[in-house]
Amino acid sequence: MDRQQLRRLRLRVAAKLMMVLGFIGIMYVVLSMVFSSDPDSRVLPTKVVDIGGMRAGEVRIVLWEGQPVLIYHRTDQQAQALKAADTRLLDAESTKSRQPSWAKNEQRSSLPEYFVSIGVGTDFSCPIDLLPASQEPFMDKPWAGGFVDECRGARYDFAGRVYSGQYADQNLIVPQYRIKDNVLILGG
Repeated sequence: MDRQQLRRLRLRVAAKLMMVLGFIGIMYVVLSMVFSSDPDSRVLPTKVVDIGGMRAGEVRIVLWEGQPVLIYHRTDQQAQALKAADTRLLDAESTKSRQPSWAKNEQRSSLPEYFVSIGVGTDFSCPIDLLPASQEPFMDKPWAGGFVDECRGARYDFAGRVYSGQYADQNLIVPQYRIKDNVLILGG
């Protein structure tokens, strides 16, 4: 075997060895994800938002993980009104909602004065906006205020709960977050 043939043989062996090692590495990653014992162990990136200067009735939209997140500072009257039963809501108890377990309350939040949700509607993922209270009738009562889907007009109360008879049939999604010392921390 001459030098040229020996060199080609070594290169083929090295290339095949790299392919085998690459395949083993990919299989290890795939199998470790499939057989992971804790699906909630993935760490969410965090975003820190100063909410200390927000006034009651103010909305702030921030981007987190490529999604708009709506932060709303409720007035005392709005927070109190959420305690009253409203039969017009589709999922008033939030039993079918996507939210952390600590948000299964009438405010759907960790603190009554703040509401935090993914800032898109639940039917076509269109942006949502604040729709202030008005005398305009909505489902046989004056509109008490809340949020509205900009595309098809689905309405939500100040806890992000959808009204029945709308295109949307799910409450707004509440992400994982915590509030500490006038700072909102989104994610893990």
